[in-house]
Amino acid sequence: MSAESWDSYAYTALIVFCFLIKDNKILLIRRANEPYKGEITVPGGRKKKGESLRDACAREMFEETGYVLKTMGFAGVLHAYRSGDAMEYLSHYFVCRDFEGKLRASDEGELLWADVGESLSLPGIHPFYVRLFPDILRGNLPVEVSVAL
Repeated sequence: MSAESWDSYAYTALIVFCFLIKDNKILLIRRANEPYKGEITVPGGRKKKGESLRDACAREMFEETGYVLKTMGFAGVLHAYRSGDAMEYLSHYFVCRDFEGKLRASDEGELLWADVGESLSLPGIHPFYVRLFPDILRGNLPVEVSVAL
């Protein structure tokens, strides 16, 4: 296969996020870093080479929250792209209601527990969260969304 044949294909970064839910509360993070610095969303981050998506999610949750995920369910994907950019982003979302450990801060941002229903209208809540979470709450899984940035 020639190098030119790859020109029309996207280079894709794989990202993982997790909706950690307990007692009608969801764990959110006000991001301290780009992208989306200052916005509120669920914890997550980039998948490393060789990791499975589930392993990446468990690692990111432990690094950002201190929680160890016992079980998690796949919730869906969000594809984000910007016209003209070589890189596209494919975010994989998981839901976890079964985790243990002690909540601890990280350099990624401020962690906060929010009421599930009220979380959708928090000042600074990320639009992707608002778009995905209602379907996830209703169990309309897997969610699949494509967004042009």
